Amino acid sequence: MPKSEKNIISKKIAFLDFRPAEFKGGNDWLVVYHVKNPKTNLMERKRVRVPVISNKAERLKYAKKMVFEINKKLDSGWSPFLETNCEKYKRYDDAIKIFVREITKENKDKIKRVDTLRAYNSYINLIDTYCKEKNKVLNFVFDLNKQFVLDYLNWVYMERNNSPITYNNHLTFLKNLGNFFINKGFVLSNPTTGILPKRKPQKIRVLIDDDVKQKLKKYSEVEPDYFTLCMLTYFCFFRRTELTKLKVSDVNIKDYLITIRGDDSKNAKTETVTIPINFVERLRKHIENAGKDDYLFSTNFKIGKIQLNPKKISDTWSKFRKLYDVKNEVQFYSLKDSGITELLEAGVPAIKVRNQARHYDISITEKYTHRNKFSDEAVVKANFDF
Repeated sequence: MPKSEKNIISKKIAFLDFRPAEFKGGNDWLVVYHVKNPKTNLMERKRVRVPVISNKAERLKYAKKMVFEINKKLDSGWSPFLETNCEKYKRYDDAIKIFVREITKENKDKIKRVDTLRAYNSYINLIDTYCKEKNKVLNFVFDLNKQFVLDYLNWVYMERNNSPITYNNHLTFLKNLGNFFINKGFVLSNPTTGILPKRKPQKIRVLIDDDVKQKLKKYSEVEPDYFTLCMLTYFCFFRRTELTKLKVSDVNIKDYLITIRGDDSKNAKTETVTIPINFVERLRKHIENAGKDDYLFSTNFKIGKIQLNPKKISDTWSKFRKLYDVKNEVQFYSLKDSGITELLEAGVPAIKVRNQARHYDISITEKYTHRNKFSDEAVVKANFDF
């Protein structure tokens, strides 16, 4: 036996995932080796027939070469269970690379938003963090099983003390990832099947009352451009990230319209919203003398070439709350809640409010409204009877 072959076999004996290949003569000339099945964690016997060669000496020489080559592959980490045509033993890291590559391509093709790509990468990184912290190993796709998902979600919710909404977001991501693996033929079932989302808590933010409105108007004397940004959320129901992507070219003062491009919107659709007459003059002054390619809100919330960081919006709102002793329940999106509610109460049909808020269903719009705590005089005096 060649010296190099002896070295490989000696290393294999100490390796726990396989036992080295050996030549077995007799009626059937076989090369036999044992390798661990990654799914059952048990050793399985594998046999490879030695091709028939009329010259016995040449056939024996070929058999020894087969032993050497198989042992060399086993020693390098190869396993017959990991052949590329056997997708059910796909390595987790390789599958995740395929997933990220496809999502990145979909982002490039405007199918997925950059925010989605960023969020998915964040979820993947947190799973890696969990594995390191808990000494978990995801060697293969099937290792991402239901028990792993349950343990991971419990870690997210209990140990990291996240909200039910965050728990549900992670569950949704894992469900999407599981469906991706199924579509690629890596697994047969989704590991999230049967795992229910947590019930969403009632919103803690409240409507903005007259007292807070007056305080915000007073704050506008210090931060006039930030007040304009707030009014875009109140009057036009823009989301925080969308506000940072709006450009001057998206605003049409003459026709009272603002276009939100599909690349920048949450629902990936290009749509328009109406500028109410009570806000149009302030917006016109905000963008006068600005370039078409300027961002509507840049450094210090003024017009500019640099895109505003969404976090700056929330941080400034917290600063306003603290400065004017406004309770924590009055959050930035209370502006949106209040705007939708007051527009409905002003008699604007719900379908038009839905369109302004760019909700796909009126039921979503109605979730933003707050029911009265007192009797409605119009209902009390309504002229109807049985």
